[in-house]
Amino acid sequence: MGEESKEDLFLVDDLLIQILVWLPVISLLRFKTVCKSWRSIIQSSDFIHRHATFNNDDHKTGTLIFQSSHCIKEMGKDMGRFYVPHFFELSSCSSNGWLYKYLGVPPYPRGEPLARFELSGQVLERHRPVTMVASCHGIICLHDIYPRDIALWNPATKHFRVLPKSLPLKQEFGKFQEDYVGFGFDTETKDYKVLLITYDATKMKNVVQVYSTRTNSWRWCVDVDLPSTRCFTRDVHNQGVYLNGHYLFLATQFYTTFDEGESHNCSETVVISFDLSKESYTIIPAPTDDVRLDIRGKDGKIVCFTYLLPDDRKCQVYALNDDTLQNEYSWTKLYETGMDQAHSCLGPMAISKDGLCGFLRGSDGYGLMSYNLETEERKDIRLANVSYRDVVVQRAQIYKESLVSVYPPS
Repeated sequence: MGEESKEDLFLVDDLLIQILVWLPVISLLRFKTVCKSWRSIIQSSDFIHRHATFNNDDHKTGTLIFQSSHCIKEMGKDMGRFYVPHFFELSSCSSNGWLYKYLGVPPYPRGEPLARFELSGQVLERHRPVTMVASCHGIICLHDIYPRDIALWNPATKHFRVLPKSLPLKQEFGKFQEDYVGFGFDTETKDYKVLLITYDATKMKNVVQVYSTRTNSWRWCVDVDLPSTRCFTRDVHNQGVYLNGHYLFLATQFYTTFDEGESHNCSETVVISFDLSKESYTIIPAPTDDVRLDIRGKDGKIVCFTYLLPDDRKCQVYALNDDTLQNEYSWTKLYETGMDQAHSCLGPMAISKDGLCGFLRGSDGYGLMSYNLETEERKDIRLANVSYRDVVVQRAQIYKESLVSVYPPS
């Protein structure tokens, strides 16, 4: 083969890759069977990473994945809530409508023990509550709180894996403890990592360990000395977000002040940014105490929006400024909008890419509705084949389908 024909071949492959990277996962899975060269390209780690991080979403709202719980009904009566998480994907398909896609229920291994509940003389069996803690490059990280199980799930490829058990805690750790789980991508080593912070409430002490998909193992972060006076929150709607190699989450910082010889215990809400490459953290003061965390903008911008404001019924949205001075941070208030009594105590569980649209629980606390933060216009979002009265939406994360594997590299 001549030199010119080789260059032509490289140009053809490069053009093919540029085309393939725009395609959805379902098309890529089908095109793997076209020929060996296409299969080799689509299965390569470089292409998978490029496809996962390629931003071809021009919709103003972006794409979000929502977790919901479903009601159990017997003879038409509500018999309780089914805690196995259900997921659906939502994105804007036009200025007047929404594109809805049901992603299903994670395929938990058979034989998992069920919790038993007695209601009105009847025994109900249902799985333990499971929480979506993060979404990164199409992988959803799930936390089963009571047995301390953590799993990774790719709905697009239908692959699911429960991670190895985390490292055992030292004996001096008390019984009153809670875990905080985060998940993201190490941009330096190209490795997906799970962050596990365990807090001892009696001793106000934290220990940190990290799981690496590359090594398929956990290890202690001995160099990460999180202050013992910080307790990490587990908000029922939004735990944290991944952005550009960092996992960011909210925490409560406790401190003591002294006034005329008397000490006073105080607390404030802070944002903790954990660098997954350096495995170090930065503490950023939050704009107010009662906030949730999210990302807006095509290039990513950290925002906080307020909730639990029953007196003034307002929701405020703040954006983190790009300050040039190291370790100095400030926030700019973008919007302040009115909220009715039904939603003022909850606030938006997610915010759109352009920052103009928030997503609330729908009418009577069920389903989902969009809320324009500028005009205060509300619209119920109809989910196909789903009854409003059967679904309570709980959490939301940024989401994009990918071919990223949940398994360790071979």
